Amino acid sequence: MRIVIVEDEPRIREGLAHLIGKIKPEYRVVGEARDGRDGLRVVSELRPEVVITDVRMPEFGGLEMLDRLGEESVKVKAIVLSAYSEFSFAREAIKLGVSEYLLKPVNIGELKRSLERVEARIEDEKLFRRTEGSAALEGALYSIMLGGAKVDAGLRATLATECRVDTEGRFALAAVYLGRRYEKDAPRVIELARATLAKGLGSEWRIIESPRNDRFFVVAFNFENIKSVLDWFASAFMARLNEAGIPELCAGWEGCDDLDGLNSAVSGVDQCLEWSISLGGRSLLVWPEVERTAVVPLPYPRGAESEIRAAFCAADRTRYEKGIAEFKSRLRDGPVHSPKEIKDCLVRLAWSVLNTAREIAREGGAALARQDLLERIKQALSWIELEESAAALSGLIEGKTEDAASDCIIVARAKSIAKEYYSQGITLNEVAAQIDVTPEYLSAQFHRETGTTFSSFIRDFRMQKAKELLMSTDLKLHDVGEQAGYRDSKYFCRVFKEVTGQSPSEYRRANR
Repeated sequence: MRIVIVEDEPRIREGLAHLIGKIKPEYRVVGEARDGRDGLRVVSELRPEVVITDVRMPEFGGLEMLDRLGEESVKVKAIVLSAYSEFSFAREAIKLGVSEYLLKPVNIGELKRSLERVEARIEDEKLFRRTEGSAALEGALYSIMLGGAKVDAGLRATLATECRVDTEGRFALAAVYLGRRYEKDAPRVIELARATLAKGLGSEWRIIESPRNDRFFVVAFNFENIKSVLDWFASAFMARLNEAGIPELCAGWEGCDDLDGLNSAVSGVDQCLEWSISLGGRSLLVWPEVERTAVVPLPYPRGAESEIRAAFCAADRTRYEKGIAEFKSRLRDGPVHSPKEIKDCLVRLAWSVLNTAREIAREGGAALARQDLLERIKQALSWIELEESAAALSGLIEGKTEDAASDCIIVARAKSIAKEYYSQGITLNEVAAQIDVTPEYLSAQFHRETGTTFSSFIRDFRMQKAKELLMSTDLKLHDVGEQAGYRDSKYFCRVFKEVTGQSPSEYRRANR
């Protein structure tokens, strides 16, 4: 897989190239660029399969570069890096079709998972190569629908003579989505679909599977009346499939005037499937009719988000889960909203909660969940899948950082005592006395095991607690400082600003 890195900081470019080389030998960095303008030139010349780009760079940013590449029809998969937590960057990236986000500093595990997901998408999009003179009809249809193969005169002639396909007649395309149950239930459901099609459709058809996308397609052709085909799919076909009892099952349908229209029809049925979030599954959603559904604009539930973040900081599970339930009800209950707006709201909430976890150092679950959770929300095609994402958000409240298993007993006890008595201004000497070791020995052992000093550890832990109180309570600043272990409020404010770059009051305004 050929990769180009676009990043204005040379050390980060070099570090990424080094990490990529360690992940997999087949991942090759073929070019680098110092900003979006230079990246536009490098990507256009080298045509890599993947570009890894920073969001903000002097004069010409990564998102602007991707937008320009799209205008110039340069196809490339993108992984976006950002040191910024504002949701606006994620929202703009979504519009550009970016599905991979990584926050700096880049973790090798998250980079590896992002590259693997991109590689899987590239593999899924590769064409089934058509040999000279003949090809299986299913292979040709797959290439046209999912690989973007050009429908030329030779292919038309082959399909017409060898497969008896009226390539200039109308085609119908249905997509059946099974969600995460695809691997388990697809054989049974596809067998049911085959039996139903053979018995009642009354025209030619083929089933094309797409396991990576958790769906299969039915292509119908050589028929006289497309309305009768649609009516049959909407009634008899869907009624039979629903007997399989797949809770996530949803189906989209679109007709096209010619063999060449199958590729664009796939995009239409994909958009149909997304509407099951708003309209419900288990019925046939027809494109472009669903696009004309009357919807009400969905205002973002800011109040519910603030309540969720405050409950998260306070580690109040009951209040936290109640807030998430309230947030979900705002999205689903009442009038019909656009599925894109519903998912946009959930992505925004997840982004906010994950960044809150990062901010107050509860990285245990958040670091691993960030990319996967955002990806799951974006790719969801049913309300059940969105419910699962919301459940994953509920689990984050347990994602508090825990002591590393490698900590020696003395360091583990020191950490435990410091966390218990941090608000009382406990010192290294006092902790050492409780453990019955000398302060010098504890200091050396602590630094060797953790890579930091005891004073830095206790300061950072107090800052974490101060952030939680600032975000989740209305306590006065001197009370926040006192509960965090600082009796002198001026000293607390000075330390807080040294650590965060903001005063406590500025931090509270920015995060409430």
